[in-house]
Amino acid sequence: MEFEPIKEESMTSVERVLTAMELKEPDRVPVWPLIDFLPTKYYNITAQEMIEDPEKSQQATEWIYHKLGGYDIAIAGGGMYMQYINPFPDFFSVYYLDWRLPGRMLDVNASPQLVEQSLSDPFITEKDYDKIIEDGLLWLANFRRAGMKDMQRLSKIGAKVAENTIRWWTHFKVPTFSDGAATPPFDLLSVFRGSTNFMKDVYRYPDKIKEVSEFLIDNLILMGEYGVSMSQGKTILVGAVRASADFISIKHFEELFWPYFKKMVSKYVNDGFIVQLHMDTSWTDRLHYLRELPKGKIYMHMDERTDIFKAKEILGDHMCIQGNLKPSLFTIGTPTMVEKQTKEIIDKCAEGGGLFVGSEIPDDAKLENVKTMIDTCKTYGTYRK
Repeated sequence: MEFEPIKEESMTSVERVLTAMELKEPDRVPVWPLIDFLPTKYYNITAQEMIEDPEKSQQATEWIYHKLGGYDIAIAGGGMYMQYINPFPDFFSVYYLDWRLPGRMLDVNASPQLVEQSLSDPFITEKDYDKIIEDGLLWLANFRRAGMKDMQRLSKIGAKVAENTIRWWTHFKVPTFSDGAATPPFDLLSVFRGSTNFMKDVYRYPDKIKEVSEFLIDNLILMGEYGVSMSQGKTILVGAVRASADFISIKHFEELFWPYFKKMVSKYVNDGFIVQLHMDTSWTDRLHYLRELPKGKIYMHMDERTDIFKAKEILGDHMCIQGNLKPSLFTIGTPTMVEKQTKEIIDKCAEGGGLFVGSEIPDDAKLENVKTMIDTCKTYGTYRK
């Protein structure tokens, strides 16, 4: 494909992102539109191909990168295969979890949908906590969504994902969004039990949850590192949703979630990885705990439920923060509205570095709205005029 060259800046995206993560001021605020299935609206590709065809999905992501004039973090073509169909048991894999996938249970252009386990139909019962301790996790494996053909394709697709990952870092000099994923025991058990059952277990069986978490944590850490080794990447996404203020108290957070999350993140940083804390839902009242994590190679993604201005106040001298425009702005808003919110975040959070501006981008977003966020960071978000 032939593209208009991206306008050169005084720093590459890799340099810019790493400088911001080190809590220093780069040439401008890095901008990160979290784009996954947006190309299906504007490029000749289906959602199924975005997941299962690493060559075509790389072409689509490169196309939208150039269409938007360049941005500072990208997803490697084929990377979504690793999230949704990779039979290796990480949090996103259908090896364990009940994803509805495009071209399989859904239309080829539908985005994947995770079906929450119901009160009456969990993956595991409360009695299975002991079975996990006795027998590990492999007895939970199923091939309802990923079959033997997916197993056979994994090495070939994984190699292509690795090639595409390296291309972003070396050819475009743009960091990749997530080269592997890891989930702390609390969130994993919550999915296995279904959120309603698990929230009851938090009160009924807290000691058992601790026991299972102690048993799982080291192997869950290794699973995350294995995934990154498959993609030959640098960034591990550590997802945490169900320990936020929307789900549990501070008391349960401290007892059942935080020690294992802290161990996982600290190990990845000490092993030399970039860690993305993918913290959906409301974390404002527990942001101060993140000061216990290492400085340097961590950035925290937050959605609009967390107060980014409070995050800057609490974490500004310790951890890079990323966010947090409302995703709905990109679909139903206007460029003027996007520009206003982008400038507000820059005004209140950019000083001293340690900021990426960004948002999860809906699949039906207007390109002009996404480009407005990017262009505003490139012009208004400069540190040295």
